[in-house]
Amino acid sequence: MTRNQFSSGLESANLVVTSDPVHQAWSAIEKQKQINPNAEPTLCNVIQESNLTIIAFGNPLDSLQGQESLVSSSTLKASSFTDFEFLSNKSNESFSVNQAAMKLFRSNYDELNQKKTELTKLSESSLIIITGQSMGGTVATLFTLWLLKEPDLLKTKRPLCITFGSPLVGDEHLRQCVLQFTTLKSCFLHVVVSNQDPARKLFVTQYSGAYKPIGSFLLCSSSGCACSEDQNLILEQLMTINLQNGENQDSNCEWHYGQILEELKRKALFNRSTRFIEGETDPLQASIITQLLAIGVLAQQQPGTEMKILIGRMKKHETELLIQKKKNSGSDRKLNKMKTCLALFEWYRKESNILNVGYYDMYKKQCNPSDINVNEYKKRLWNFWEDSVTEAENKPQLEGAPFMVRWLWAGTNYRRMVEPLHIAEFYKKSGARDYKNGGKRPKHFILLEKWLKKKETEKPKPKRQMPATVTEDSCFWAEVEEAIILCNLLQNGESITDAEKITYKEDLKKFEDYVWDVIDNYTVCPDIFLAKGTFMRWWKEYKGIVGSSYSSQLADYMNTRTYLKYT
Repeated sequence: MTRNQFSSGLESANLVVTSDPVHQAWSAIEKQKQINPNAEPTLCNVIQESNLTIIAFGNPLDSLQGQESLVSSSTLKASSFTDFEFLSNKSNESFSVNQAAMKLFRSNYDELNQKKTELTKLSESSLIIITGQSMGGTVATLFTLWLLKEPDLLKTKRPLCITFGSPLVGDEHLRQCVLQFTTLKSCFLHVVVSNQDPARKLFVTQYSGAYKPIGSFLLCSSSGCACSEDQNLILEQLMTINLQNGENQDSNCEWHYGQILEELKRKALFNRSTRFIEGETDPLQASIITQLLAIGVLAQQQPGTEMKILIGRMKKHETELLIQKKKNSGSDRKLNKMKTCLALFEWYRKESNILNVGYYDMYKKQCNPSDINVNEYKKRLWNFWEDSVTEAENKPQLEGAPFMVRWLWAGTNYRRMVEPLHIAEFYKKSGARDYKNGGKRPKHFILLEKWLKKKETEKPKPKRQMPATVTEDSCFWAEVEEAIILCNLLQNGESITDAEKITYKEDLKKFEDYVWDVIDNYTVCPDIFLAKGTFMRWWKEYKGIVGSSYSSQLADYMNTRTYLKYT
């Protein structure tokens, strides 16, 4: 498994260098340099080819030396520039980006905003590539991050950012912000001639180590190439190369990537593989050395002291990656275990129907032996989802929901099965009122519902044709309990004022409309109509208040006993 990490990096690199986007991106950069060579240089140009749109950023800085300074997002926010605030989250409320790149971005804001507007109007079939070389690549990265703020663009025309010899764009906090978005991580490919391009050493020296990589990297040399998505490994390699090569190269020289990309493409097409390692018994180390030879970091199979240190660090990173993978798989196993716990609630609900009591009312009475097990599993599920939601809350919400779809629906099932039982416990207390709007509802239920609604807004669900097996509004029973309280106040409230009576009746009418809506849309479970249940108790009390001659959609439905056909 560890061996595949590096061998797959070599294979992925061959796929990349033989694919069209990288070559199209470099071609666009070459064209960008040729557009109006005697005119005032522009930051970027749009190149349209059939269903492909490429925005190529130039390198407008005369010198990259001395441009390593960072500016924090909090400083930008203080100056009323908040366009990148959507990246921040509770764990990383502030991040830093390259000041020179941000200055270029802001000074060309109107032009870039126009480009963004044009991109959103493209057809869904249009492909978008954002590219740039050297500092132009850094601005291209910022522009791509900015584009991803637009939800419609993200869903239909997700851009691909391909840079060449680009200095790094931001610090560890920016990297962590980007890592929270699975969508963002797949949008960036940085092509670097690892041991020759002078621009690649900028912002990763031992003196400016605050910069961290984001996205995937294609490291190249005349010997071969390798892809990597592990930012820690990439940083280790780039920093070691800098120390090994010293400061002799002119950082303002732009390396011509077209020649080396064509050579690598030719090698890949003719299956000219990288050299094999002989005599190496450690498969992980052999894979690492093979990759370093391919990208030109190693000139010979026997590494020197600096390379041995790098190889050791790379092995350490790989070990940590495996531990993280096991942790993630462990999290998935725990989710599956929680689904097993939730299955008990389904059996409990079926048992309540057999006893003709109803899920909510059986738990509220707490007179069944099954209640003991339900309480135990309810606590386990509560702790798991409360922790999971708290962790997800610290992540950005750009992708429509913090959870992957599988987790979001599992959390929704949990909320719909468990919150009614929590409501039952709440209203058993004397004087309990206003669960939903009085600050009594647990936060993780609120967030799970909020995230589901946001997901459903992106893709509206069709109207149900059959009754729900579990009531979709997990606060339905809180609404019923509040309606019963209003009925009691109207029936026994000699001390209430006439104005309060009017208000209470208006609130009951709103509840009646709400009930008819959930019945008409089949979003409530049939067990609400069980004769001895809390909902039917409310209906009898409400009917006594409005009178037997009262007519409405719900009243007619209930009085004619049409609800018996609801199932």
